[in-house]
Amino acid sequence: MANAFDQALQRATGGYPADRLIVTKNVDNEPEVCMFVLDADNQLLRVSYGPKGEIRFQTNQLDDLLFSRQLLELIAKMQVLADRKWRQIQRHWVEDKATWEGFEHLLDAPNAPDVIGFDDPVVRNGSDRIQ
Repeated sequence: MANAFDQALQRATGGYPADRLIVTKNVDNEPEVCMFVLDADNQLLRVSYGPKGEIRFQTNQLDDLLFSRQLLELIAKMQVLADRKWRQIQRHWVEDKATWEGFEHLLDAPNAPDVIGFDDPVVRNGSDRIQ
């Protein structure tokens, strides 16, 4: 059974695992390549990777962010995987309509409530998580 911290993390991410690259929809229903990470003070961040290589950090708190070297290396390594995801997603851009179509099969679904934790084989197997 998961501990309270893992359950809170699961709720905060909407069911997505941390430290794993995912594809979701943003508020405009457009594809977004991102991952959730915890900084050294256990603040949850959403790291979004843009199609042109930009990286954006989003947090709900106004506190200073504390990055460990390991976390910064993970974020940098994920850029390679994010670029691959964006190449897949870009195939679904319809130029004459200026919209995205048919990319929904690339979206990642949140984990079931009972699948919590980084060491869980369901989370670990087949993921884009760099270990």
